[in-house]
Order: sequence, then C-alpha cells, then structure tokens
Amino acid sequence: MPLSWFEVFIVLAASACFSYYAFWPLFILPFLFLLAGGIWGGKYSLRSYSALALFLMAVLFFNWMQMPVPLDLRIQDGVVLTGRVETVPEFDGNRSSFVLKSKEPERAMKKIQVFCNFEAAVQKGEEISLRGDLKLPRPPGNPGEFDYPRYLSYSGIYYLMSVKEKNAIAVISAPGRSECFFAAIRNSGEKIIKDRLPAPEAAILLGMLLGKTDDMAPEQYRDFQKSGIVHIFSVSGLHVGFFLLLMACLTSLCRMSPGMKLVVTGIFLLLYASVVAWPVSVIRAVIMAIVGLLAYYSGRENALLNGLGLAGTIIIVSDPFALFKISFQLSFMATWGLLYLFPLLKKRLQYTNRLWDLLLIPLSAQLAVLPLTAYHFNLFSPVSLLSNVLTSYLSGACVILGLLALMLAAVWPWLAGIFLYPAGFFIELIMGLNSAVLKLPLAFWWVATPCFILIIVYYLGLLLLALSWSKNYRKRGFGYTGLCLILLFILLISLPASLYQQGVMELVLIDVGQGDSILLKSPGGKFVLVDGGGSHYSDPGSKKLLPYLHHRGIRKIDVIINTHPDIDHLQGLEKASKGLSVAHIALPYCFKEAEEYEELKGIAARKNIPLIFLKSGQRLSLEKGCELTVLYPEEELYHGNHYNNKSLVLYCQYGAFSFLLTGDVEKEGMQELLQQGNLGTSTVLKVPHHGSKGSLLPEFYRELNPRWAIISAGANNSFGHPHASVLKELQEQGIEVLRTDEDGAIVFQSNGRWVKIKTGAKGQSI
Repeated sequence: MPLSWFEVFIVLAASACFSYYAFWPLFILPFLFLLAGGIWGGKYSLRSYSALALFLMAVLFFNWMQMPVPLDLRIQDGVVLTGRVETVPEFDGNRSSFVLKSKEPERAMKKIQVFCNFEAAVQKGEEISLRGDLKLPRPPGNPGEFDYPRYLSYSGIYYLMSVKEKNAIAVISAPGRSECFFAAIRNSGEKIIKDRLPAPEAAILLGMLLGKTDDMAPEQYRDFQKSGIVHIFSVSGLHVGFFLLLMACLTSLCRMSPGMKLVVTGIFLLLYASVVAWPVSVIRAVIMAIVGLLAYYSGRENALLNGLGLAGTIIIVSDPFALFKISFQLSFMATWGLLYLFPLLKKRLQYTNRLWDLLLIPLSAQLAVLPLTAYHFNLFSPVSLLSNVLTSYLSGACVILGLLALMLAAVWPWLAGIFLYPAGFFIELIMGLNSAVLKLPLAFWWVATPCFILIIVYYLGLLLLALSWSKNYRKRGFGYTGLCLILLFILLISLPASLYQQGVMELVLIDVGQGDSILLKSPGGKFVLVDGGGSHYSDPGSKKLLPYLHHRGIRKIDVIINTHPDIDHLQGLEKASKGLSVAHIALPYCFKEAEEYEELKGIAARKNIPLIFLKSGQRLSLEKGCELTVLYPEEELYHGNHYNNKSLVLYCQYGAFSFLLTGDVEKEGMQELLQQGNLGTSTVLKVPHHGSKGSLLPEFYRELNPRWAIISAGANNSFGHPHASVLKELQEQGIEVLRTDEDGAIVFQSNGRWVKIKTGAKGQSI
C-alpha cells in the first residue's frame, strides 16, 4: 500500500523542521525508526522504505530551498526602486503598508515591506517607482516579543522601506485586467459595508469576509482572542465551508445539474479566494474543497483527511516557510481536529441527537489547537468551547450574508445593502455574547509559553486519547494515559509565575524602546513593576511590556509604581493595570495632583485598586528580608512642568545584592541625593534619565561604586541617549555598562550571594 497524502505531508513537515531548525542530533531518530520499519516491518516494509526515501530527499530539498538569511545587510537612505505591488495595500488611519516585488537582482532586495506616512494611492498589481530609506526590522528585545524579522523572512522579506512623501511614489503601469476586476469587487464591497454599517460592525464584518483587521480596535481584537474565537477573522476553512453552503443553496435553487453545480461552485470559489488575495489558510481550504467536491459529485468516497494531507503537501512544497506561519498551523490543526477527532468522538459516544454536534465540533477543533494558542498567544480559554458554540453559527450567518452583499455590491448596491442589515444585527449579538462570556469566572488566563517538549507531550496525550475512542484500543488504558498527559500540560502552563525561581531575587530591565520599565521579583515570588514605557507614536505597552509579562505567565502584579508622570514611563502602566490583576498602585506624593494620572486613577477606581503615595523615608515591605526603600523626593507637592528631577528613587537590598532605581533624575536631584548622605554602595545602578548628558555627575557614580550600570534607551533614538560623555565616565570608573538598545532585556538574578545575568530575547547568559 502506498503512502497516503496525509502521511506524505507528515514526512515532509518533519523534514522541513529538521532543515530549518538544524535538529541534526535528533535526525538519527526518525532515520533509524523508518529504517527499522523497513527491515523488520513485514508487510509494512515497503511503506517504511518509501517514507525513508521521501524523508531523505525532502531534507535535501528543504535545505536547498531554505537558504540562510543574508548577514551583510546595511541601512540605505534615498534608495529608488521599481517593482510591482504584491499585496493589497492597507491603511490604518496613520500610515499605509504593502509589499513591493522589486526588480533588483539581489536576493535580499527581491521583496520589500513598504510603509508610507500617508494613504498611498496604489493598488495591487501596479508597477510603481518609489524613493525611500531602507531599514532593517529590529529583532525582538524581550523574551515573548513578536519576532518581526523572522516573520518577514518567512515571506522572503529582509528590508523595510520608509516613504515619507506622496510625490516619492510614481505609478508606471496599471495592474492587469484580472487584478483590476478583483480589486473592484473588493473595493466596492468594502465601500458599501462601511457606508451601511456602524464603524465597529463594519470592521468586524470586513475581518470575517476579507481577513482585514486593521480597522478593528485593538482592545476588541484582544477580547476575541481571550474568548478563543479570533479565528473568525482569519479567512480559512470555516469561511470556505459557509461559502460552499451558500453555493449549494443557490445552485439548487437554479436547478443545476451535478456537473454544472461543480463548475459554477468551483469558479465562484476561485473568485472569492482571489478577492481575499489567497492567504495560506484559503489555499489549504480551496484545495480541500475542490477535492471534496470532485469526490462528492463523482460519487466516490470523500477522504477528507487525505485531502488535508494533499493540501498541506502542495503548500509546503511551494512555500516551505508556510509550515512555520501561525495562520497555517492554526488552520491546519483545527481542520485535523474536525476531520480526525470529531468522527472518532462521535463513534465513541454513539448519540442520535444532532444537537451534540454543536458541542463536539468546536470541542474537536479546540483540542487540536490548544497548545498552539498557549504557545503563540499565552492564552488558555476554558470558555472558548462555549463562545464557539454561541458564535460560530452566528458568524456563519454573517459570512453568508456578507458574501451575498460582496457579490451584489458592484452591480446592485441597493440589494447588497439589504443583506447587510441582518448581518449587522448578528454582529451585535456576537459582540454582546463575547462580552458576556468574558465576564464569567475563570473565563481565560494568561499562561507561560510552553516549551517544545511540553507541546509534544500534549499531542502524544491527545493521540492516545483519540486511540482510546477506537474499539481496537479501548481496553489498553490509552484513554487514561492520554488524559493524564493533557491535564499535565494544562497544569504546568497554568502554574503561577511566582512559583518559579523561589529564593531568587530578580531585577529585569525590560526593553520598551525609548522609555523605562523595570520588573522586580522578590525571592518569595511577589512582583513589582516600576514604570511601563510609552510613546506618542507607538504602543510599547502592548507590543513589548505585556508580551513579556504574558510570556512568563504573570497574571498578578503586587505593586505597580510610577516614578514620574512622563509618557515614556507611565503609558505602559495603564495597559498593565487594565490587562492584569493589580493589588496596589503607588505614585509619587509630590505628583499626586498631576492631571497625567487621571487615566490611571480611573482604572484604579473601576477595579478597586488601592492607591499609595510615596515619599522619602517610606519602606515597602515585599517579604521578610526584602523591602523597597524610597530615598527621594520629599513630601512637598510639585506644581511645575519639568518632572524629571522629582522622580522617585528606590533602593533595594537582598543579601549582598543591591540595586538603585533612579527614574529620570538629573544633576539637581542627584546632588540632593548625595547631600542626604544615605546612598551607600549598590551592585546595580539604573543610570538616570536614559544616560542623558544631564545625568553626568562623576561624584554620584563614585559614591555608589556599582559593578554594573544599566541604561534603558531606544535604538537610534533622536535624543542621543545615552550620551557619549556619560558612557566615557562610567568606563573610566570601571563600571560595566549594559544597554537595552544593544542588549535587549537585561535580567539580574541573585540568591543574595551569587549574581547571574541574562540578556536579549533568548536570555543569553553573560
């Protein structure tokens, strides 16, 4: 018996992983396993030898396809490029983005991710010329942060281009007729949806139909993530399934023959996939749909699992990096759950009431993707089953109504509008149900990123559990073993972050760009967050701070402290206070009337979080032998506009390990601290005000005599932080300097005797 397409896909996927991650020590295991199967496999010998041959050829193929990332890339200003717009341009209200397929011969220049500081008047398929600055995507600075360079490299993109002026873009030639046709359908559909529905409902429907989420409020999108139904905004098998249902109804109403139904449905399916620009999840769903339609209308057995394998094989052979994309992983595994787990579960329960399908279909999909959502989003949502039962069919109704509107928008917009009104009503129901579900006790919680071995343990347990649903394996104890492995996975990812590294003090300078954010963990597991970063132009709280906290599975902060109300220290704390459980919020007494604190005070009032106002001489006892001492400033209220010199200064000592956190104090505040005469020495010093020239006070550093000085600053920032004179002074005093703009996150760990240091997104020890 030859290998099935699903088995072929499994072999190819394993080969791609070995090639990409270079797991060569483990390469010998599948090699020996397949070789042993060929030698001693009896009637399965030929299949084992076939799989072994395919495995070896695939490893060679993927090694050839997955060429290494160019290492000699450099920043270039004022570059002029010509090429075609490869993706549908998106505009978020501030800037446009699209991918340019350029005519440059260099591999690293073949595709460019373009950002324009305006709404770019270009469309997919146009040949354009543009002038801008080529930059390199910044790698993640913190563990758990989104790896943007790697994400782009999966699509063969290594450069970002920044275009600042509209006249820097010139259209050379129009797109082809087919691209103009698809763009016209998409644009007319977008226009009528935005015209007929309120903005929040329009954004959700556009996400469902076209996978376009840039119009959706970030908070709303995260709420859908928390409830486990964010997949409705990734055009995939769910949407294609509802599309086939719609086409089945329409072709039946028109009394078409089976052959004509197949042709018409296939044409409209390809048309819809072209309108949504063929994302990888749609490619898989379309291949499976065509295989299923051919099998159905030809009267043959519909081997859907084999169709899934065929779709996966075609995708990863044409694009080996597709395997590592989140959309492919979630879409493929959810479909596997529906095609493999659901039939087994249905046979095992042997029910007659079809209402059970409403529960078991989403359950099968959720079981299949649970470790992936924990790994990629750090979420475990027990309510996802309930939310999917309540909203999946409502979203299906929205998709069907929206598809009808999309088909009619360019021809009869008045008729298209009629279908949009009930779609808007269903969207309101989805939003209301989602909000209600999230208010349930233990609706969701943040979990630590599971390691690769733990994910393998989960899927091994799921396979054993699935085997136990089969009559052939029901009495072998597979079910209990599988269930125990699944529960072990859930238990380990759900353990409180405070249980890890017991007896060890942690000081973490989180990379939030041009700002400050410092996480402290006491030896007993209490967490203190001092400042949270922030910016007028970006959102480091959501993009850097919270991903790091979620990555560690931190669900509760015992104390949030703000040193002073500048945005680059305050904004991220507002995000953290909204998204996490916070026991106390501490603010400087001298700024207690500052209007910048209104938002944070409002959050504290809504969540019943006590406010503490700190001043010189106070002590915050975290636990026995570990406390934070406030050294500065005094109790007097401050009414000026320059907050830096009144920043909170905090000192902590645990055994022989100590550190001083100085906020943004400058010379004036540093001199006052010296005059107080109670500084002492410190193992680690957080250099004041990001190492600005105003923090140059040699006697301050001599008094403290730290072993390490840590500086939080944004890469290539416009302020010139840290200043060369400060770095020179620290070097001359023999103080080792660590910087977030160069080293990423900086982690100090100490048990009061020894000190360990880790830096960067991968936590390299130094």
